[in-house]
Amino acid sequence: DGVIYVGTTRSESHIAGGYVLAIDAKTGEGIWNFNTVPQDETDQGWDIAGPTWVGGERNGGGIWETPAIDPELGMVYVAVGNPFGDSTKRDGMNLFSDSIIALSLEEGNLEWYYQQVHHDVWDYDSGNQPVLFDMEVDGQDVKALAQASKNSWLYILNRETGEPVHPIIETPVSTETDVEGEVPYPTQPIPHKANGERMEPVSPVFPTDIPAQQMEANELVEQFTPIGPNQIFSPGYGGGANYAPISYGKDTGYLYINAIDQPFNSGRDPKGYFSAYDPTTGELIWRQIFEGYGQAGSVVTAGGIVFVGAGSNTAGYFYAYDAYTGEELWKFNTGAGVFASPSVYVIDGQEYVTVASGGGSRGRRGGDLILVFALPDKIRFSK
Repeated sequence: DGVIYVGTTRSESHIAGGYVLAIDAKTGEGIWNFNTVPQDETDQGWDIAGPTWVGGERNGGGIWETPAIDPELGMVYVAVGNPFGDSTKRDGMNLFSDSIIALSLEEGNLEWYYQQVHHDVWDYDSGNQPVLFDMEVDGQDVKALAQASKNSWLYILNRETGEPVHPIIETPVSTETDVEGEVPYPTQPIPHKANGERMEPVSPVFPTDIPAQQMEANELVEQFTPIGPNQIFSPGYGGGANYAPISYGKDTGYLYINAIDQPFNSGRDPKGYFSAYDPTTGELIWRQIFEGYGQAGSVVTAGGIVFVGAGSNTAGYFYAYDAYTGEELWKFNTGAGVFASPSVYVIDGQEYVTVASGGGSRGRRGGDLILVFALPDKIRFSK
């Protein structure tokens, strides 16, 4: 329809909310905007979000990744970042930070929201793009949305209403803190499976494999424990599921999620957790664990292969897995970290997969390659 929908303020530091903009693609004229952290009565959503910020701080809510659009429903879906600033001066849930919001395409009206972390002090923003797909649950057609947060939980919602497809239970968490003036939120929304059991997180939510010297000087704490000195907690500030977009296999019906396991203050290198989930039940189907950052997106082929990369200082492998079973079919050492999403295309009947290998920031081994691989005519897969 000739409109660009974009999220701005790709950060959270000292910004008065992240803006979602609708812009005329021909003229550049702004059509509407929505502030993810309403500042006063003139901002839409103030009646909902205003009372959830008590104190002088009202900052954060940046938008890191591309929105998703459903033109038939007339909605744009945006994942919103974390609040920022002195948490003792922003009591409450701090809406619409750490949330998925749905806005109308024509006017930018707030259709629904779902907050994934209340009163965030752990940098658990929603960093990756929501993925949209349709499925059948208990004989009913569901227009679904999935998004995995840096808090390591996978959220599966009805994209028409924002309601959870499976139970998401407000779960009591620790509120003990030595920080003067801090008022931790007493519950956090934890996704559960269709059978009522807690969903398996996309990466550990309690620290594992901690070196002995770190264990001696620090304390392992449960997720959502208020921040304090000498803590080790999971996931760390880097995630969980970070920038890597989820992929959905139309033939398998599975969601594929890449995530990082690097507890805060752990003193160890990261591990990547690449997992397949059945969104109709919330069940974890299979998982592969590798060395390095699980920060790259993935792509699923019609032949039943899912490709994903690992970010590492020693070996940035590009993997091919059986999309149904998780069996490793092939890997290639790119020589540097893979933090990009691969793409698949066809020329003259030949199918190719391409990926960028780079990732030189934050002390990681750098590279500058674009790699292209031809896929074999006969591809092994399991149904």
